[in-house]
Amino acid sequence: MKTIVLPEYGITPGTDFLPALTQLFQEYPEDCEFVFAPGDYRLTGWQERPLSLSNTDVIPYRRLGIVLENMKDIRLTGSGARFLCEGRMQPLTLLGCENVTAADFVIDWEKPMVAEGIVTAFTDSSVDLFIDPAAFPHKFEDGRIFFDIGGEWSGICGVMQFDANTRTVRRTTGDRFGLGPIVGATGDHVYRFRADHPDTTVGNIVVLRHNAREHAAIFSEKCRNLTFEHINIHSSGGLGCLCQFCDTLTFRDVNFLPNRASGRTVVSGRDDGMHITCCSGTVTVEGCSFLGLMDDPINVHGCCVPVAEWLDDRTVRCRYGHPQACGFDWWAEEGDEIAFIDRRSMEQLGTARAAAFRTEDPHTFLLTFDAPQGHGIRSRSVAVDNLSHTAAFVCENNRFGSCRARGVLISTPKPVRIRNNWFESSGSAILVAGDANGWFESGECHDVEIAGNVFTDSCLSSMYQFCEGVVSICPVVPDPKPDKPFHKNIRIHDNIFDSPDVPVLCGFSCDGLRFENNRITKSPRAERWHPGSALIRLRHVRGAVVRGNTWTGHFTLDRISADPETCTLTTDEPV
Repeated sequence: MKTIVLPEYGITPGTDFLPALTQLFQEYPEDCEFVFAPGDYRLTGWQERPLSLSNTDVIPYRRLGIVLENMKDIRLTGSGARFLCEGRMQPLTLLGCENVTAADFVIDWEKPMVAEGIVTAFTDSSVDLFIDPAAFPHKFEDGRIFFDIGGEWSGICGVMQFDANTRTVRRTTGDRFGLGPIVGATGDHVYRFRADHPDTTVGNIVVLRHNAREHAAIFSEKCRNLTFEHINIHSSGGLGCLCQFCDTLTFRDVNFLPNRASGRTVVSGRDDGMHITCCSGTVTVEGCSFLGLMDDPINVHGCCVPVAEWLDDRTVRCRYGHPQACGFDWWAEEGDEIAFIDRRSMEQLGTARAAAFRTEDPHTFLLTFDAPQGHGIRSRSVAVDNLSHTAAFVCENNRFGSCRARGVLISTPKPVRIRNNWFESSGSAILVAGDANGWFESGECHDVEIAGNVFTDSCLSSMYQFCEGVVSICPVVPDPKPDKPFHKNIRIHDNIFDSPDVPVLCGFSCDGLRFENNRITKSPRAERWHPGSALIRLRHVRGAVVRGNTWTGHFTLDRISADPETCTLTTDEPV
């Protein structure tokens, strides 16, 4: 492997280096290591591409910084370099690459894409926030605050409150901590917001979301064997790491953390941490940390698409169901295995091989199968799912600090191993999801192991969508069939749950659910608040086993609630 020491080519901190780096990539596209010198490098979105990003706002062009395209056997070594970004842009993009390692650098914005305020006073009808103008440059105009993100201004679109002492999302506030319009500025960058009996205290940190979900910090598409390691991401204007239609990914010591040296206390990103969409092979996340993200740290899923019409018995026109997931160039290729999903029961009706795929416009595509499909499929409301784009998932030895929403979301039929992690998620720590009607994030789970994890009493301390338990098995199944559960073979064992009287497990539409040899302790730090009436709640679950668990402390919730009409259960617990 050839080593290119970038300072020898004029690429040094403080220079306009992107054109020269791009030229080097074109000259040495294979079997090469590019080594940065330590220091600060400023990135701008100097080129534009019409890319379709999963779970991201649709815009005509993305502004890109460093781009690796059609490169093979490459190592990008940052040597601790800081890539300081300006404005709406995507710092690192990988397209059609193979065997690439990106390592040892920091991604940040000097003018961050999310802001914070500190509560200085409050009444029954207002909250006063101090916003540090050095950390979060802004202006107050026409009764609104606008943040400077580098040549552009962005208004507030959401808030989230963190406790000053624990630096976790304040209990039970979650998305419910609403601030109304600004009713005045009291001077010295203190602003008074209208509020209705706010649950707060002086010193608490309020995250002020602004900007738009338009770019990821790191984006990869149609790549194979990528490794990201020893990377700190302190800010992003959308998703942190978005990988779509890739094969085999490794994230090692990739951390989403606030840059406290720059005056940020809790926030590290505007949206999710890692979104893994329609990938294959094995996705490994190990030794990573997540704190202060404004959406889920990890989400591994597919993208199912409703069939709009049958053109003949082999060809369908499909229309993407979610406005932030559309226009993909690689949704299917010849030979891919395609499943037909009944959108009401979520039952898999059969599979076929793709013979042809053609995009009509950003919202629709034509898909032709290798054989005619019968009336039983063509007569029902179905969605198609690409089973060739499903990944195994290994998530081990990570720290999931307090972020908005949940911790890990999984929707994949390949093996899933979530082991030896630490969770203090504001909502459910783990959500086993899947649907074809709302988010269209597909994937029935067939083999899931959740073992050796610690779920602290910060978990499930606020309510968000699908948060029915610390571990929430909650697919969207409008018409569940008792004999055909959606998920299968989920084993939850040898974990520690520190629960302040909130449900530890919700199971819905699952076959072969096992909850064994876990230790559940009643935490005294908070009172019961969740609407759930049982520590374990089961509905439409076949072959459930709950036994060998240790319970410590006085819980006010029932131990187990299992619907006798839709569940079969073996247990040594009182029901």
